[in-house]
Amino acid sequence: MKVKRSAALSFVLVSLAVASSGIVMAATKASDIDGLTEKWISIERQTQKLENEWRESEPALRQRIQLLKAERTQLQSMIDESKAATTDVEAQREALLSEQSELEAQQGGVERALTGVIGQVDSLYSSLPEIIRQTWDKEQAELAADADTSNKLQVTLAKLSSLAQFNSKLLVNETVMRAPDDKDVLVKQFFVGSSYAWFTNADGQYQGAGHVKNGEWQWQFSDNVDSESVALAVAIFEKKHEPDFVSLPLTLAKGESE
Repeated sequence: MKVKRSAALSFVLVSLAVASSGIVMAATKASDIDGLTEKWISIERQTQKLENEWRESEPALRQRIQLLKAERTQLQSMIDESKAATTDVEAQREALLSEQSELEAQQGGVERALTGVIGQVDSLYSSLPEIIRQTWDKEQAELAADADTSNKLQVTLAKLSSLAQFNSKLLVNETVMRAPDDKDVLVKQFFVGSSYAWFTNADGQYQGAGHVKNGEWQWQFSDNVDSESVALAVAIFEKKHEPDFVSLPLTLAKGESE
């Protein structure tokens, strides 16, 4: 009888244990469900919040997107225009470089030609009277050592101009000359252009002529020159005597004889 009561008691205890276990498991599941529910609700709230924020921000964002697209289009247009402008600039640059090369080539030809002209003009220097040489020296002194082609041309033209003017008129020049007796004599020189000239002093004691001989201008004292004729030519030029015919010796062949 005691055995039966013990077995029954054991069964009751086991049943209570099983029931207790079921209750604990049920309570645990309920707790998990509540936690998951709260997480789900939180996620739903966050989702709703994001959706609300998106709905509020969407117009501004779409407008921003449109502005960015318009800005991109404008920038692309500016880039295209810049490329086109760069192409035009490059084309102009190439054209200018080509023109510059051509001008440099032409300038080189001009400089070579001018060098030849300058050489020819300067070769006349020794055959000119001192009065013209002085003018040329002044012109040359104005030319800097590093003068460009334009300045060189201007000086050369100035020299030729002064020579042309000298050759187009008569001229009287008063100066001091060293006579054969080593005396300094004040004379008046009567020029007919740059090729011929005669001179005499006031009392007619010294007279002579100037001309080109062997490529150089030379003054020569000579008794073969009529000092009275030279003095008359000077007086007529200075309007101290009425116009009249004057006979002066002339060198027909330069550098030979009178």
